[in-house]
Amino acid sequence: MSDLSWALPASIALLAALLVTGVVTLVVRARRRSPRAAAAASEARSAAEAALARLDDAVNELDVAFEAADAGEAPADLRRALAAALRGRDRGFEEVAALATSTRIPAQRRVDAVRLRDDLERRRTAAEQTRERLSDWGRSHGSVESRIAAARARREEIARTSGDPARLVAEARSRFDDAEWTDADRAAREARAALARADAALNAPDADLVEASLALRRADRLFRAVEEAHRFVLQAAENAAAEVTAAEAEIAAALETAEARPADVAPDAAARLSVAAAELRAVSETRPSAAIETVARVREVRDEVLGETPSARRRLEAARAALPGTLACARAAVAAAEAFAEAATIEERLRLAAARRELAAARSAHDAFQALASARAAWHAVTDA
Repeated sequence: MSDLSWALPASIALLAALLVTGVVTLVVRARRRSPRAAAAASEARSAAEAALARLDDAVNELDVAFEAADAGEAPADLRRALAAALRGRDRGFEEVAALATSTRIPAQRRVDAVRLRDDLERRRTAAEQTRERLSDWGRSHGSVESRIAAARARREEIARTSGDPARLVAEARSRFDDAEWTDADRAAREARAALARADAALNAPDADLVEASLALRRADRLFRAVEEAHRFVLQAAENAAAEVTAAEAEIAAALETAEARPADVAPDAAARLSVAAAELRAVSETRPSAAIETVARVREVRDEVLGETPSARRRLEAARAALPGTLACARAAVAAAEAFAEAATIEERLRLAAARRELAAARSAHDAFQALASARAAWHAVTDA
């Protein structure tokens, strides 16, 4: 009896402790998943994005400083530090992008974001320290005159390899609608203005080598954008008619499938495919780039609404047919985004970084489905904002 009199209170106390522990655990879990926790995680992610923007600026400044200093003969440790800064910046874009897709609970996402923010700040500090060391090295090596001469040589090389942008724009203007060449014309004009800024910086009494290097880099990007836009529109002009004809047949076949097997396709499949068919009928031969983009879009609609209804062989054939045009659209869109990016927000930088990664993945993929998915992701990353 005495044993029972002792065991009963102990059991009650144990049960009470377990109950309290369970309640506390549930409360803690609820708080870690609460709207307040989600808001804290979002705020921490924004802080990590801001840290990434500062890191990106610092690494860009370091990279330009190396070029302005004509530091090809800089000590190996400085060159390794630059390479590490570039890798750390690129890795930072991937890490910050991963925060947005993380499936961890809000409290864990906040911890991840805070840890990443601190790491990005350390990388920024390292980049700034490397720039200071580069400045110290530059004061005792080389001369301003030799660096000005090197910058002028880069300027002449950029102008030489740019070809004749005015001729490229004029050729497109004579054949196609305004929308097909206005971006190339803008890029050519801004490239010439960038070269003029570089000349002014180099010819000033106190030559600004950093400003000249920045302007030369911008001119180089813009000239490449002109070439890419010209290549895209000419290739589109060669292929647009055949691509539109093929896409019309594909959409017609898809409509037949949607009407014959409505339970196997998306509920709005017929309506969306009808809109796609109308878009194809509206394309113009004087807007070949727009025609290729339309074909790429309607093929994506076709794949979305049909899903896995077609056989594996037909889906593979469709992916192979869609890949070249979609890849061309993605490549042109990324080139334009790179050329015209000026004082970009962190959101724009993240989208461009994602587009570059996806475009590289599309080019290297051996599987047609994966290549097409990556090409579409790259295209959307810079056009859906």
